[in-house]
Amino acid sequence: MSQIYVACLAAYNNGILHGEWIDATQGTDDIYEDIARVLKGSPFPDAEEFAIHDYDDFGAIELGEYESIENVHAIAAALDEWPSAVVAHYHGEGVEPEDLDDHIRDRFIGTAEEELDEVSALASFILTEEEWYWDELPDQFRTHISAIAHSEARDRLLSGSTIALYAGRGTWHFLTND
Repeated sequence: MSQIYVACLAAYNNGILHGEWIDATQGTDDIYEDIARVLKGSPFPDAEEFAIHDYDDFGAIELGEYESIENVHAIAAALDEWPSAVVAHYHGEGVEPEDLDDHIRDRFIGTAEEELDEVSALASFILTEEEWYWDELPDQFRTHISAIAHSEARDRLLSGSTIALYAGRGTWHFLTND
């Protein structure tokens, strides 16, 4: 669950840390209600300003102190749905936070969780994607079909039509590139 630590700036500017961790995956109205509650509980009456002083579970994405709540929520929602390496890739490519989910939905093709190089991982994914019945194939066909899958994987990666993102621990995520 992606969270932000929202701090009351009136308190902070007077040397007092007053804030709260807020679930960023909830709706924006709920986030604003939680922020209003933080400000209302401030030791300084009529506190109105807040800042994001910390965040958790946003992967490689860095949030600004004054990031819009709408952006925070859109990024958190995408991270709740998609692998963090994929969200970070498109966020880093300049996809607007409100467009992340649709953008990824149009391009994400799958994941391979094997400790292989990117070509072998994509070839393994292609075999799974094409629903080959590997265990039912005679041995003489396995080598041939595996070679075809490796050739297709190499072609996809070299042509740029597929992007492979390594997320660590042997996990690869595959995206179409347009």
